[in-house]
Amino acid sequence: MDTLDTVDGFDDRPGSFPAGPPVRNSPFAIAGVLALVLALVGVVALAGRATRPVAGTALVAPGAGPGVVIAPPVGPASGEAAPPRAAALGTNPLLTDRMSLQDVTCVLPELDWSQARLRGFYEAALGCLDEAWRPVLEGAGATFDDAELDLRPDGGGECGDMPGEDEATAFYCGSDETIYMPSDRLLDYLGLYRPAHLAVLAHEYGHHVQYLSGMLEAVARELRGVEQAAPEELELTRRIELQANCFAGLFLASAAGRGSVPRAQAEEAVADFRNSVDSETHGTLENQLRWAHAGFEANSTAACNTWDAPAAEVA
Repeated sequence: MDTLDTVDGFDDRPGSFPAGPPVRNSPFAIAGVLALVLALVGVVALAGRATRPVAGTALVAPGAGPGVVIAPPVGPASGEAAPPRAAALGTNPLLTDRMSLQDVTCVLPELDWSQARLRGFYEAALGCLDEAWRPVLEGAGATFDDAELDLRPDGGGECGDMPGEDEATAFYCGSDETIYMPSDRLLDYLGLYRPAHLAVLAHEYGHHVQYLSGMLEAVARELRGVEQAAPEELELTRRIELQANCFAGLFLASAAGRGSVPRAQAEEAVADFRNSVDSETHGTLENQLRWAHAGFEANSTAACNTWDAPAAEVA
């Protein structure tokens, strides 16, 4: 099957944008890169504390490090049918059937500085994310797979070497359907601020939802022949990343006020998306926060249809 690579959080290469001032409370910035490869790998990363430049959009060739080597996206030859997991963007059943995530009760352990406790927290939260999203994805006709978790500081799995610490804090690999959350980096950038950890994980899981639903493969086809950093590419990248914010908001609403996630904490996690900067790949700070709130307030997957949203809403 085809997969789409996206890598967030690179340094000041073409398409990058300067970081904003150091953030208060929850220190992470939503920064991403849409990357397409010729091999079966897929990466989505979320940048850490907004105290350095983070990258915009890049197309990464197989075997290349985190950079801006352009490669054509994977896709069928002209006239061939798209593979089963590929779906149209705005007409994807996940978005048109107006489904809602069921309420979930997340019982999450306390965070401390140990990797064991961090793993316990993430694994419990991933179980909640799986529980919330499974019925929706299966209702949309997708084959559901649990997202895996890797906390190794040098992990990378089927998607290659772990990006450097100055390049990414966490990332999603589509080829092994794993969310890579290197524990040392996360604790360095997020401390023990629970809302930020929930926001990062929910955003990364949003890319897992995009992968399972076929939307990432559909984007790859939309970008066939499109030059790097062309307006079309930048806009599609923004639509992907803003949708991941919206999906995170949907989950946070489904968990709010139950178990270990008081409503105030869920609201703080949504508000934590303000700790970013204006970006040509992620949109204005206003829109980044707007889409996280859209998911949190709407109780419908249709609210996250960034593909059909007016250009001003994904600027």
